[in-house]
Amino acid sequence: MGQRNVPVDNEFVRVLSVVDQPVAKPGAMHEHKENRVMVYLDPGDIQIKYADGKVDNQHWKTGDVAWSPANGMHTSQNISSSPVRTIEIEVKSQGGGKGSGGKALIDNPQVKVYRTSKAVTAKNYVAVDVKTASVQWNRMPEGPGPFIITELKAQLHGDSEPR
Repeated sequence: MGQRNVPVDNEFVRVLSVVDQPVAKPGAMHEHKENRVMVYLDPGDIQIKYADGKVDNQHWKTGDVAWSPANGMHTSQNISSSPVRTIEIEVKSQGGGKGSGGKALIDNPQVKVYRTSKAVTAKNYVAVDVKTASVQWNRMPEGPGPFIITELKAQLHGDSEPR
């Protein structure tokens, strides 16, 4: 397990800034109860081993983005020769955004994720500056970007306000 801090934690999301060091053995068995958006700030190789024996060898580049659904018990191991920094955006609830922004990297019932270098007019979003690792809730980080924007979509309750 690497270094972790939590730059954003509210009713909609919990954002973790993680540095996974290269290790000889995988970390402890654990699970993720929330769906997550993963933003990779460094290139690296991560090996996930599930309780059922399945192995997932993942290869990431700087700026890659992935949807990681809540999953079963597993271990995680950085098998690279260098640390891998990631921003993990745990989606607690849907948020009231309308799905604006650029071409979607991820677009599903919970979130729309896209890359931009411009300010956004979204509601209920996390902005990640890939170069500086700065993370902000409902505002843009300082600097020119590029930024990864994760918008939370409105709940299907007939309104656009989060519950």
